[in-house]
Amino acid sequence: MKNLQLEADFFHFIAVAVRNLVSSADRNPAIAKHKREGDFSTQVDIDVENIIVSEIKKRFPNDHILAEETQSEVAIPKGRIWIIDPICGTNNIARGIKNFCTNIALADNKQLIASCVVDHSQNDYFWLVGGGKVYVNNTLFEPNYERFDVVVDVDFGALISVDENKKEKHNKFLRKLIAETGYYLISLNSSLGFAYTAIGKVDGFLTVENHPWDICASTFLIQQSGGIITDTFGKPWVLESTGAIAAKNEEIHKKLLSAYLNA
Repeated sequence: MKNLQLEADFFHFIAVAVRNLVSSADRNPAIAKHKREGDFSTQVDIDVENIIVSEIKKRFPNDHILAEETQSEVAIPKGRIWIIDPICGTNNIARGIKNFCTNIALADNKQLIASCVVDHSQNDYFWLVGGGKVYVNNTLFEPNYERFDVVVDVDFGALISVDENKKEKHNKFLRKLIAETGYYLISLNSSLGFAYTAIGKVDGFLTVENHPWDICASTFLIQQSGGIITDTFGKPWVLESTGAIAAKNEEIHKKLLSAYLNA
């Protein structure tokens, strides 16, 4: 395994810088850019992306960058590329709701090798540079999964951009899941549910539509913490996958996948 100490140092620096920037911003930031119906950026999204991109260019000048707000059309190369979502949960931050996160992932030859998720709701950041060791801030994460209920985060935010067939399948999936399991369903309207699946705050997550920057960082956390993630057809998740099902264990993943495939 490559020595990624420089990347770890970057995560420690940028997590604090991003948290400070967000905490000093307006609680209800103005919309800075309309992308398409129901999708927009706030000034915080843009400012956070700028500070991350600037720091990457300074520390890793030869790396490629794919970022939601300013570099979203960059193709994923065979070499190193940083994949950035400055604010995942823009609708939340625009309404003064603190359920949002910042996602930073690093891939090399289309394989994830490092990631960091800044959880602005708790002022924590989850990160790792491989080796199966996930850290929360500066502390090695120790899993404690002994609970008697199952909580699954279902992403509703993505539905605005999918066709009617996918919307109807999603509705059938929900009805099937409610009828056939005792799972508690929530929706944080951001990829925090993916990160929380990695550290055991929730037990599973489903999204039917996503861009790489939405879930790459949390995907690596899940993979390295022993969880399971596939696309919505049950095939191995790859950087180009659109839609994903994740769970802390095989039993929950199997039930989520079965409910979706049979919806």
